[in-house]
Amino acid sequence: MSVQQLPKPRKQPTASAPPNTPAGSKPGLETVIFLCAALIVSVFLHFSAEKFPDPDVFYHFRHAEIYASDGAAGLFRTDFPWVQYSVVNKFSSDIWYGFHLILTPFTWGADRMLNLQAAGIAITFAFLVLFWSACTRLEIRPATVWPFVMLFSSAFVLHRLAILRPHPLSLGLHILLFVFLAAGNIRRIFLTVMVSTFLHLSLFVVSFLILGVFAAIKLSTEKQLPWREGLAVAGGVLAGWALRPNPLGAAQIAYTQVFQFSLEKFAGVALNFGSELQPLTFTARSNYWPFILIWLGTLLYGAWRVFVKRESLPDRARTLLFGSAALSFIFFLMAVLFARRSFELASGFGVLFIGLVFSRFFYERQAARIALICILILSAAYSFSQRSAFLNSRPWEFQRFASVAGWIESNSQPGDIVVNVGWDDFPELFFWNSKNFYIGGMDPIFQYAYDPKRYWAVHHLFTGKMARFTCGAPACEGDNLETTYKVLKEDFRARYVFLVKPSDARLYQYLSSDSRFVLRSEDNNAAVFEIL
Repeated sequence: MSVQQLPKPRKQPTASAPPNTPAGSKPGLETVIFLCAALIVSVFLHFSAEKFPDPDVFYHFRHAEIYASDGAAGLFRTDFPWVQYSVVNKFSSDIWYGFHLILTPFTWGADRMLNLQAAGIAITFAFLVLFWSACTRLEIRPATVWPFVMLFSSAFVLHRLAILRPHPLSLGLHILLFVFLAAGNIRRIFLTVMVSTFLHLSLFVVSFLILGVFAAIKLSTEKQLPWREGLAVAGGVLAGWALRPNPLGAAQIAYTQVFQFSLEKFAGVALNFGSELQPLTFTARSNYWPFILIWLGTLLYGAWRVFVKRESLPDRARTLLFGSAALSFIFFLMAVLFARRSFELASGFGVLFIGLVFSRFFYERQAARIALICILILSAAYSFSQRSAFLNSRPWEFQRFASVAGWIESNSQPGDIVVNVGWDDFPELFFWNSKNFYIGGMDPIFQYAYDPKRYWAVHHLFTGKMARFTCGAPACEGDNLETTYKVLKEDFRARYVFLVKPSDARLYQYLSSDSRFVLRSEDNNAAVFEIL
């Protein structure tokens, strides 16, 4: 029995109307309708927001511009000196190499803002197509609806999928990996994992986690150990890792981001993690609740049908149901206990599970199909409004740092080091000014792994706990205090200090009062001081 025959609907469609195709319509027409709808939704999401959804989009796009700027030679560039005190500079590689490579065609236009938006549209559209392909292969009906159910399942997921980062593509590919594992398609398993690892090396662990859960379920339901599928996953990871300049350096950076980060976090090191690396939190008005309640209700209903009513299911259908349910639950626990970015994986496999249950037990009921469309419309309206409210509360205008970064570029020497006190300010600075180098960026663990002392010295300034003095330890006491001037001038060899005025107010006041720091440029958003 092939995976295309699962899950088997209660009433078989007629020969003239294949699954996922309304009676009387042509199969190709539904595909065209879906593709047009996916493109329209993607364009709307990226053009309806006046602010960018995350500063990381600036880093990824600028890195792609650098690859594209030197012709064929630029595509094999490994060095990254723009983060001086980071393992990314030390090991000279790019764990997002494949993602940056596929962005290079979008860098050719003259309007950089339009280029960014076009690239974001392509990423969101590609995710919708990948998820639709998974639903189509599993005969989850109606296949054209479930990608949008996933997109609007929560404001958090909508925010994560309408963003120029590799995560939407990785999510779609990992959903497809589960589908191909169920089908036993060795070649497609290998290619899917290879592409996923090539795009985002650090997420190779997700591929192995999906394989492990699938293998355990398949062994339980079908009494088969999918060893050939396991070899295909391992081979895909190795191929995706090797298809980049300096793969050894990339492996060291990935180790830092995945394993050292986890070890330091479990050890209780108070690193300045980004919000997506914090555990998922719940409030009465949390935008996660509608999806979680529907997902939990479906889990209970599915358990009742399978274990209480003893629903007769083919072995592979049980593998699909149990596998998607187990994966959604595992990733949900990871989001709650470890890092909230796992919630998008929990949602992806959760929607897949809900779609499988709906397709098998409810699709033939017209009232259920109407209810699905109503839920989708309400979810879309709610998630979009919540996402808009979030973006409006963020200061991420396109040209927020353009003026001050432009001043530094025009008045400095190539390679002058700029202290960006906030690690998350790097993407925008890098986008507007690649003439200078910065002390770090992307994940804080990269700076911490390079030199904990330097990391702590800037961390205390970033949090506002220190200004005139700082120290290279988690706690600053009398015997380990150093002057901020000495640390920035000698330890970092910096010439400039970049501050975000609303968040770095205490440090701004101190630098303004010390004659060794000269204010050179400022606006309402940012300021730059020269270190004499």
